[in-house]
Amino acid sequence: MKPIIHITWEYPPFMVGDLSKRLSDILPKIASRYPTVLVVRGDSDGVFETDGIKIYKAGSSVRTHPHILAYAHLLNLDLVRAAANALHDNGGASLIHSHDWISSIASAYLSSYVGCPLLMSVYTTEITRSGSLRSVLSLGIFDLERHCFQRAERLFVQDTRMREHLAKEYGIDRGRVVLGNSPDTILETYRRFLG
Repeated sequence: MKPIIHITWEYPPFMVGDLSKRLSDILPKIASRYPTVLVVRGDSDGVFETDGIKIYKAGSSVRTHPHILAYAHLLNLDLVRAAANALHDNGGASLIHSHDWISSIASAYLSSYVGCPLLMSVYTTEITRSGSLRSVLSLGIFDLERHCFQRAERLFVQDTRMREHLAKEYGIDRGRVVLGNSPDTILETYRRFLG
């Protein structure tokens, strides 16, 4: 079976915030059931294995970023580069699963390229983080989120409030939103796609 490729910008030891802790609880459980590859931002390019997960690190190709949106686009280029190696080394992908908006651009691109379903875990959105869309920065992030959310076959969220938020603010059909971002919920959804 081709692996499920997860793409994120943080996973231990590459930590920025709470996302790395959440993923370190979820991904090993998924890896115990399905071949799992993780593509993550790292200190340099490389491949290693931990907790049954084959991890492809994407080192930063540009060290200075004038703006968070510039950083996001450059990061996604690096993530695509590492994911291309993962796809080549592992014979493709069964599913692409993105975690957080900042890695969703690479995930949407790769899903389209490989022709496999895109799933996304949504933890927050620009509206929930900033409270409004008053700045050009917030509008830019919102537009990236909306594009990627609309491309996903399924979006995993923690509660009904986030499901309603995605429906109202991003135009996402409630039927594509899966309540629960736990290993059990994710594995059940994977089974539906993988048969």
